[in-house]
Amino acid sequence: MPHDKDGHKVSMQEAFDAWEPHAVAILMQTAKRYNGFVTYAQLAGFVQAESGVTHNGLIMNWIGDVLGRVIRVGNRNGWPQLSALCVTSDGTVGAGYRFALSAAEQASSSKAEDDEPLGLDDLDEHAARTRLECYRLFGAELPPDGGRPTLTPKAKAAKDYKKAQAKLDAPLKFCSGCYQALPVTGQCDNCN
Repeated sequence: MPHDKDGHKVSMQEAFDAWEPHAVAILMQTAKRYNGFVTYAQLAGFVQAESGVTHNGLIMNWIGDVLGRVIRVGNRNGWPQLSALCVTSDGTVGAGYRFALSAAEQASSSKAEDDEPLGLDDLDEHAARTRLECYRLFGAELPPDGGRPTLTPKAKAAKDYKKAQAKLDAPLKFCSGCYQALPVTGQCDNCN
């Protein structure tokens, strides 16, 4: 149960009402910094500190409702989804980001009937594009080329690792002439 700064219990609805403007404020401020992002834990700490309303429950059990309110504010104002600026501790938006997409699609009614749901890697790519839209809208200082959608450093490192691991796990290719395993170049050292 949340408590105010005087230790009095408040309802979850009152807590969400208190946290909402602070969540919007930190995400708007984050959008003013190219490649900026905040973690769920940072967002939770900020809204609690700024509002004076604290909650000892697991962040994952209530932060999605806070971001849901941010999404509604963004939809009302025609903004890109500020929730794309909020990531997990591993730098990804996580599966909860689907909620942001669903809420945005319902608001705009733009989803095609045959659109397939995005995979987790696709969610991070989508969020990177949305973050760039946020940076542009909220006046971040962009590079001369206008900026690019970028993953967070941790998410990029994890993606690069997966790619490298996939190459290592790929089956060996053999020369059709001497049946030796081919080097990375793909050209047989014995037959060429």
